[in-house]
Amino acid sequence: MEYLAYGKTGLEISRLCFGAGRIKDTCDTIEAGSKLILKALDEGVTFWDTAEGYGTQPHLGEAIRQIRREEVVIQTKTAVKNYDSASNSIEKALRELQTGYVDVMLLHAIASPEDLAAREREGVLDAFREAKAAGKIRVIGCSTHTYTGPVMDAVIDHPEIEVILTTANKQGRMLEGGSIDRHLEYIQRAYDTGKGISIMKVVVAGGIPEADMPEWIEWGFNLETAHAINLGMTNYPHITLDVGLARASARRRLIQRKAA
Repeated sequence: MEYLAYGKTGLEISRLCFGAGRIKDTCDTIEAGSKLILKALDEGVTFWDTAEGYGTQPHLGEAIRQIRREEVVIQTKTAVKNYDSASNSIEKALRELQTGYVDVMLLHAIASPEDLAAREREGVLDAFREAKAAGKIRVIGCSTHTYTGPVMDAVIDHPEIEVILTTANKQGRMLEGGSIDRHLEYIQRAYDTGKGISIMKVVVAGGIPEADMPEWIEWGFNLETAHAINLGMTNYPHITLDVGLARASARRRLIQRKAA
């Protein structure tokens, strides 16, 4: 498994990220979900991504309860749009994740520059700032969901956004507001400024035939400007496939660095 700095955040992550968005689809209980997550940890996946809206923070929390907290980096998100709701979301995340702090807290699904600059989102950022000062959040960021174009300019230029979670896949499917080629230029610029970059929708939210998934996932790992490739893992075969591809990518990258 490859481990690297998450931009200039000061966090070290596994390049393969456990995306917990859909584990409720296959795990009937919190305990079953936590076992799946712990299996990924056994394979070296130390970066876990969830969100309030996914309803899977408790599954991660049950896994966290069984390990040393410092073994993993936890990234979660909230889509709320005012200070009070954001404060409640932070406390809910800490409670459900069974932890005293969240490594990365994201504004969820920024849809436009106006959305980021809105008074409501600024209220959320105020809550994030207070939580960070109190040690409850280590890093502030955002997800741009499927949006590109001006929204990427806005989040790249924002001085407090340290992490960007964005859609990227080999054909640019699901992107709204621009082409994949232009979007990759935005990602490059964000990477160059020191933002932590995670990519999602690499297999188009499960819309790729099973036989084609390795090729699409490999594309993600070949994207040098992506610190993390966020893959939804809902069963044990997914973990086996994703870990195998992550390890193969790590070997290739190591050989390339030695040859350079």
